[in-house]
Amino acid sequence: MEPKQLLSATEVKRSMQLKGEVRGVVFKTDFEYILNREGKEGMEKLEDKFREIGRPIRYAEINALDFYPIGLRVISLLAIKDIFGFSDEEIKKIGQAAPKFSLIIKLFTKYFLSITLTARQAPAMWERHYRAGQLTIVEINEKERRIILRLRDFNLHPILCKYLEGYFSTVVQMTVGRSTNSREIKCPFSGGESHEYLVTW
Repeated sequence: MEPKQLLSATEVKRSMQLKGEVRGVVFKTDFEYILNREGKEGMEKLEDKFREIGRPIRYAEINALDFYPIGLRVISLLAIKDIFGFSDEEIKKIGQAAPKFSLIIKLFTKYFLSITLTARQAPAMWERHYRAGQLTIVEINEKERRIILRLRDFNLHPILCKYLEGYFSTVVQMTVGRSTNSREIKCPFSGGESHEYLVTW
């Protein structure tokens, strides 16, 4: 039995109606991850999928600093999951890899030497990447080595929940210099008012 395709024509249409924009760097991180894991053949499959759904994207031609429709963020991850059969944990790994490719994140985590200082800049970092959603810090506890982040008005698609688990985990790891663990503890797709992520180290 063929697995259900996540990226239906209905989903493409719904995604492209989402309001907001995102920096091209997020697509660059997808490009690097798939190129490293699946090679050039994998990238060709992915770009063929975009042509098939009428949204042709060539990852290598995307400008990292330009803004693109945020619906393409959803479509890119759904296409990856469809084509390569990735699990949720693999989507989380793409999120974990993403901050390492962002010059903005690298500069912030290098300049602000404590998790408290970095966390205070988190809303500004978010706004530099996304023109959708509002990121705030609910709690920072350096003694107990934990931070809780809240993301409001970002109900785009559940696939981004796992992606952001990985993303926030790596941003904190780049600041504290040790291994981290991240999990979503509240989610609008399961009854929560917003997304909340607990990151520990």
